Amino acid sequence: MALSKKRDEVKKEAEQELKEQTEATEATEANEAAETGTIDDTVSEETKATSETSETEEIEALNNKLLRLQADFLNFKTRTEKEKFTAYGDAVSGVICDLLPVIDNLERAIAADNSETDNFKEGVEMVYNQLMGILEKKGLKEVEALHKPFDHNLHYGVAFEECEDYDDGIIIDVLQKGYTVNDKLIRPAMVRICKK
Repeated sequence: MALSKKRDEVKKEAEQELKEQTEATEATEANEAAETGTIDDTVSEETKATSETSETEEIEALNNKLLRLQADFLNFKTRTEKEKFTAYGDAVSGVICDLLPVIDNLERAIAADNSETDNFKEGVEMVYNQLMGILEKKGLKEVEALHKPFDHNLHYGVAFEECEDYDDGIIIDVLQKGYTVNDKLIRPAMVRICKK
C-alpha cells in the first residue's frame, strides 16, 4: 500500500515537472517569437525534438528511481522478517536453556525413588512429562548419544574407559543429556567414551 502511494507520488511529481518544463519552453518560444516577430520552422522543430527527448529521458530516470525504491523496500521487508524469526528463536533457546537444570533435577528425582506405588514419584513423573511435552512443542529434542559414535559437535567427552563390548570411539555412558532447539545445539551431551 505504501509502495503504491510512493509510486503515485513519483508519477505526479514527474507529470508536474514535465508540465512546468513544457510551459517554460512555450513561454520562452513565445518571447523569442515576439522579439523576432517570426518563428523559424526549423528551430521550432529542433526545440520540439529536444524537448521530447529530454522528457523521455526524465521519465526513464523516474521509472528507474521507482524500481530502485521498490527493490530497497522488498530487501528491507525480507531482512526484518529474518531478524524477527532469529530473535524469536534465540529467545526460545534462552528460556529452554534456563529450564534444563530443572529437567535434570526432575530426572534425578524420578531415578532416586524406585518404589512403583509411591504417589510422590507419580506426581514428579507427571510434572516432568508435562514440562517435556511443552518444551518439545517449542522445538526441544534430546541429543542421542548412548552407544553412538562420538561427535565433537554434539557431545562433550569427559572420560575414556576401556570396554570390550564396544568399538573404539563409541559412547558407553551419558553423564548429562544434551539438547537441541530447532536443530541448534544448546547443550552438548556429557559422555564417557570407549577407548581401546
